[in-house]
Amino acid sequence: MMNLLEQKIESLPNSSGVYLFKDRKGTVLYVGKAGNIRHRVASYFQRAGEKDAKTLALLEKVADIETIVTDTEKEALILEDHLVKEHHPRYNIKLRDDKRYPCLRLSIEEDFPTLSIVRRIKKDRSVYFGPYPSATSLKETLKLIRRLFPIRTCRHTKFSNRTRPCINYEMERCSGPCCGKIGPVQYGEIIRQARMFLEGRNRDLIESLKKRMEEESERLHFEKAARIRDQIKHIEKVIEKQSIVSRDFIDRDVIGFHRQDHRAAVYSLFIRAGKLLGGKGFNFSSISLPDEEILSSFLRQYYREDRFIPEQILIPRPIPEKNLSEGWLTELKGQRVHILVPRKGAKRRLLEMAAENAEKFLHREADLEEKKENLLLNLRESLRLGIIPKRIEAFDISNLQGGQAVGSMVTFEDGKPNKDRYRHFKIKTVEGADDYGMMYEVILRRYKKAVEEKKFPDLVLIDGGRGQLNVAQEVFKELGIKGVDLLSLAKARRVGHAETSDEKVFHPQYKEPITLGKQSPLLRFLDQIRDEAHRFAITYHKKVRQREAIHSVLGEIPGIGKTRQRELLKYFGSVEKIKEATLEELGRVPKMTPKSARSVYDFFLSFQPPEKRT
Repeated sequence: MMNLLEQKIESLPNSSGVYLFKDRKGTVLYVGKAGNIRHRVASYFQRAGEKDAKTLALLEKVADIETIVTDTEKEALILEDHLVKEHHPRYNIKLRDDKRYPCLRLSIEEDFPTLSIVRRIKKDRSVYFGPYPSATSLKETLKLIRRLFPIRTCRHTKFSNRTRPCINYEMERCSGPCCGKIGPVQYGEIIRQARMFLEGRNRDLIESLKKRMEEESERLHFEKAARIRDQIKHIEKVIEKQSIVSRDFIDRDVIGFHRQDHRAAVYSLFIRAGKLLGGKGFNFSSISLPDEEILSSFLRQYYREDRFIPEQILIPRPIPEKNLSEGWLTELKGQRVHILVPRKGAKRRLLEMAAENAEKFLHREADLEEKKENLLLNLRESLRLGIIPKRIEAFDISNLQGGQAVGSMVTFEDGKPNKDRYRHFKIKTVEGADDYGMMYEVILRRYKKAVEEKKFPDLVLIDGGRGQLNVAQEVFKELGIKGVDLLSLAKARRVGHAETSDEKVFHPQYKEPITLGKQSPLLRFLDQIRDEAHRFAITYHKKVRQREAIHSVLGEIPGIGKTRQRELLKYFGSVEKIKEATLEELGRVPKMTPKSARSVYDFFLSFQPPEKRT
């Protein structure tokens, strides 16, 4: 006789959609998508003896299955992403990668293109190269390209308004298109050469340059021929240093995978134009999913609209709905993307290299996590905490003589920052330089919400001394919060360049502060958290001050209220661009009338020197 769950599986639809595994309390454990819901869900529960222990642990908790049918598999993919973000299921992998890797952008849509470093890929007519594993390596590449090819470096606004060439022209690092020293056709040839270099077509490039060198020699232009000869030598030296791992010069990401016990690592190698640029590792713990589900989920989270997507993605094993993933990636990129599972040959060897990197990365991360666990355990013992502080929330206040005051909260989980849980607060109820009052408001606002959600950290760290700690205690007493450790960290006092006291940690239950040695790993860890809270507060404070300054400038213009200020900034992006706008451009902004556009134009025109006024 079938139990209720088996009956539920039998009645599931054979169409595309999303399924949610729930426990007895109705908590969502896992969200998945499928082209055929019944077939996919049944595959989990069939041949249970072949499943690993972690997958079995997940299945044992499943008490109910909810489904949402969609018209297409693509809709299922979008819905799955939305539900994972809404429910934060324990058994779905979550890719914490807020870092966008830098790329090179070649603005070929312009008459005189230039190269720039960007972190977002836009759907425009520009050509993008990368990603590069670090900004340092990219800057070195850009420096090399500018040494080899005299491409303009100035921004568009400066380029349009120059009356004489910059110093780069004098150093022969720029061809001077801003002042008519070179025409679009000749400049286009320089861009063509730079593009060939970036695309790895170095042999074609060298042949092209040798031909030009010979032509210049025949015309008796020996200085030009000598410069081209030097250029060829530089390029040949660069080629010698490059690590070529593929001869077909196709852009591809190679996804390595390694699993050990309850942990898994994915390592992506970036291969561009046959060259290995570098790689990036991702670590997942408490994994209960089959390998193919981890890989499928990784691809969906890793590749986004603003990220570079290569022509090929090599993976070690087939994934569910491969065709759907390929179609989705093709749509994002705007051209065909292939997901391949090579079994032999050069591509298979690349996968083995990526797998080795994944294994090494997993072991490094495991060692780091063990050190973090020991650090948190020592923190509990040394600072007399109630529990191991796996989740820490830290607060800081930033203000300039009480003006535009803000507060910040950063969160560290298992010894690492979790930026998804960072929060900032604009002070609403306190005027003047009242640090205690500001701290009271911020902590009260944060933990009123925590009481409603019934989700608390293990430790709250306050920047300051005994006074700030007393404020936090008062809030906790007012809200009836118990079982959460409280500490404050007071900076060392300085007179000139000399420190007159050590940093001190204040604990609510002890009158005397706890002093940790200057070289203590525990103090360095607490300093790291406190400094991150301070950095986050300062960053937000600067944004608030800048916003206030911008609105105060625009607020001086007659007839420009808050609504028009907002529309102007949304349309142009900055006050500088509003200053440079023509009367016609200002008139195209929503909510602007011919009269208000004229008012803005005349206002900024009045600050221009007389010779630039029209």
